Amino acid sequence: MNATYRVAVPPRFKLGLSGCGGGLESVSTSQLLDLAEKAEALGYDALWINEEHFQGSVVEVEGRRCHSPIVLASAILSRTKTLRVGFSVLLLALHHPVRLAEEIATLDVLSNGRVDFGISRGGNGRYLEVYGVEPESVAQRFQHTLEFVLRAWGDDKVSFGGNAYSIEPKPIQKPHPPVFIGTYTDETAGWTAQQGHGLICHGITSMENQRRLMKAFVEAGGDPATAPFGRFVYVAESDELARKELWPTVEKLTERLRGFRLFDRSGVLQERDLEPETFYNEMVIAGGPATCAEKILDLNRELGVCYLNALSAFFGFLPLPLLEKSLELLAREVRPLVEKRLMAGVERSS
Repeated sequence: MNATYRVAVPPRFKLGLSGCGGGLESVSTSQLLDLAEKAEALGYDALWINEEHFQGSVVEVEGRRCHSPIVLASAILSRTKTLRVGFSVLLLALHHPVRLAEEIATLDVLSNGRVDFGISRGGNGRYLEVYGVEPESVAQRFQHTLEFVLRAWGDDKVSFGGNAYSIEPKPIQKPHPPVFIGTYTDETAGWTAQQGHGLICHGITSMENQRRLMKAFVEAGGDPATAPFGRFVYVAESDELARKELWPTVEKLTERLRGFRLFDRSGVLQERDLEPETFYNEMVIAGGPATCAEKILDLNRELGVCYLNALSAFFGFLPLPLLEKSLELLAREVRPLVEKRLMAGVERSS
């Protein structure tokens, strides 16, 4: 009698959505919350919300509208039951440590432990200027704020001068909500693993830089299967239709991104990455279900990726009907293909 024996079980494939509206920012009204409920019904594991400022305007017809991330997280968590909500990322230099500890713990309590604490230093010069933060203080503020928040979530009181206070509430998740660090440097990626935190890989980063950061994280002891790995994703019924439907969005988005001059920031992009053809081929997972599944599996084979974080709304430039279709196909057709192949690979190796 033939039998299949499994010597190992692969990490469960996870599927998240990322953007300043949790990957749903093709709309900016309460419809976004309706979409969050649909994402939960489709089986998505998490929505990840970016902290951005000065993004979008009532005079602009297209593009993203960015909301306060903690307020938006609260609204999404209140409308869902199982969906996790993370931050991709909160910029620690812009937050008061006590208030941040209280608000994230409050979200965790009210959601029964469905919060992921994604953070980074936050070195955007415009943001620092408006918030009155000296650029040279950012690294120290990041370290101090993270250490304080983790201490505040513990059982002991925190000393302030001659007094000590218990920062309340305490989070449901123990010892605290999972911490994910966003970075563009090898040093911080390695430090993240050494501290036992997760790495969150930004989808706006080129694949060359993604590989470099994942390598540094893994070499320092990090588990690549736990890292939400960001990529722009669009799924249509066929490869040809995906390109036809997505191409106008790619042209608009790359023009906008060139205006941001992200290629001037080391470790993010090169100017060539924002040429529409290069962007489509190297920055985007696009095509029919089988093609998209194979591209995800390629990431798994090369880098150990088991958590795809889809930048599904393309910074809000993807029209809502296309976003809804892509989300449906990604969840109902692409995900089962990926999961089946991952399990089959384990069975073959047994």
